[in-house]
Amino acid sequence: MIEITDKKDCCGCNACNDVCPKHCISMQSDNEGFLYPTVDKDSCIDCGLCNNVCPIFMDHDNIVNRYDNPLVFAAYNTDDAVRVDSTSGGLFSALADKIFASNGYVGGAVYIEDHTVKHIVTNDSTRLPELRSSKYLQSFNDTLFSDIRELLQRGEKVLVCNTPCAISALYSFLKKDYDNLITCDFICLGVNSPKVFLSYMKMLECQYGAKAIKIKFKAKQWGWHNFSMRVNFANGKEYCKDRWNDPFFIGYLQKKNFARPSCYDCRFKGFPRKSDITLADFWGIEKIAPSMDQDRGTSLVMINSDKGKSIFDSLGETIISQQLTLKQAEPSNRAIYESLTPQGNDRNDFFDALDKYPFDVVAKRFFPLPTLTNKVKRKLRSLKQLADYLMSIGFSIRTWFIFIYYNFFSSKVKSRTKIGFRPLKNCRLVIARTAQLVINGSLLMGYQQVSASRRETRLLLEPNSSLIVNGNYTIYADSYIRVIKDGKLILHSGFINEGVQITCASMITIGAGCVIARDVVIRDHDAHVIETPGYEISKPIEIGNHVWIGNRAMILKGVKIGDGAIIAAGAIVTKDVPANSIVAGVPAKVVKENVQWH
Repeated sequence: MIEITDKKDCCGCNACNDVCPKHCISMQSDNEGFLYPTVDKDSCIDCGLCNNVCPIFMDHDNIVNRYDNPLVFAAYNTDDAVRVDSTSGGLFSALADKIFASNGYVGGAVYIEDHTVKHIVTNDSTRLPELRSSKYLQSFNDTLFSDIRELLQRGEKVLVCNTPCAISALYSFLKKDYDNLITCDFICLGVNSPKVFLSYMKMLECQYGAKAIKIKFKAKQWGWHNFSMRVNFANGKEYCKDRWNDPFFIGYLQKKNFARPSCYDCRFKGFPRKSDITLADFWGIEKIAPSMDQDRGTSLVMINSDKGKSIFDSLGETIISQQLTLKQAEPSNRAIYESLTPQGNDRNDFFDALDKYPFDVVAKRFFPLPTLTNKVKRKLRSLKQLADYLMSIGFSIRTWFIFIYYNFFSSKVKSRTKIGFRPLKNCRLVIARTAQLVINGSLLMGYQQVSASRRETRLLLEPNSSLIVNGNYTIYADSYIRVIKDGKLILHSGFINEGVQITCASMITIGAGCVIARDVVIRDHDAHVIETPGYEISKPIEIGNHVWIGNRAMILKGVKIGDGAIIAAGAIVTKDVPANSIVAGVPAKVVKENVQWH
């Protein structure tokens, strides 16, 4: 039977409940408003179906065949009313219209009477306005999976849009990929607590003196880039505030502290994806393809399968699209690879307060609206950080030149701020004309533990290569980072200690919160060819979140290291490492399981 001991191991998909032949599983709400399975042990027959269908405990990779690298498009619906009423560019509506026109069924999220959200599957095209637009809180799937299975077995065509974890759960439930099924997921920042949203809605209904009858996340009253929350009430009144002034949006997008626990350690990021098509807002499109942005919403469309390509191609003149690359989409869409990171550790205090006080009182305490004083304080903190950094450079003319050139004049560096790249003394950089250094946060390079040391820190980005930094990252002195032609290195928040060597020719991903000790070597490339049939000189490396790699360990090509793992000092890793395990030796082998470290 399924048993959740750590809440981050449950995404709330409801597949275990839906698959249970004895109906002995119920979904119970916890103190944060999230649903978790509870088993009636007296009725359970220990059939194991609930564990086998869980997308977190079981990964049925063999069920679907997906592209390792998606086809990427910017697109929007030519029906301007649909485009404006949609979250991004109205691509889901275009896909749904196509399915409805062939008498098929569409699955998606709708609000119900109490302002919570559930998933339905319907062939009633008049419900498309309900299905359209993101809801940004946990949806209850109820009998969605079994309903879809019944439709598919009857030969009905079905399009379903859901979170990446729920789409994975759907395939685990179905045990196969049906020709008449098209799945669509989205780049997910995280699902929020229904309890928090209901408290927010109760506050608004009290303030406006009537029941809410229409809720629109990301209304485009002031444009797509400055999206807003709009709520209409039965008495004709309307609430509308933009993302910077609405307390729910501030809590969600800036505080990030009331999403489901599994969202902070999402297992469904990156590629290949389980869905046929992935949708998102194409943030940054105004810099990449300005003609595709009229501030009315533009969709990022990632095609993951032949089925996905077929239906996308069939949309024809109902959409405007332009093919781009994943490399162009990544910098402004960090959630493709990166899980949610809370800004603070007061989650328990927040939910305790929510049980005692109205939402507006709680919001003022935990994520207050921006004030002039707060804005000035943030600006002063930024100026102090800049001053501290500039003081550390001292009188090094070379370092000053590197700092100014790469932050203000070089097209090879793309940063969310003007001072995202912070090289210190004795840094040596070679960045090819067609290479890219993308910084979604900050990169401090060449940090010296002994300030008088003159050890060099080297960065080499060869033609068409890229280094993407998501979050704040520090590279200690005497390290050498080389990204070979066409290679891609992705670093999430964390650091590498002194003397680390990273050689990337294919793709290396290092997750958030990793601790990489001195003299570690990470290579996805052999440098020389072994003349053997089927030999590959380079294979991707994926290092999960919160991984500890000890002194002088080596991570070699084709390795995947699970979250929370520990690589012992001197270990040579040639095979995958399970999450929360310790590996040691040459070659490295598992010596302990179920470990936690800090």
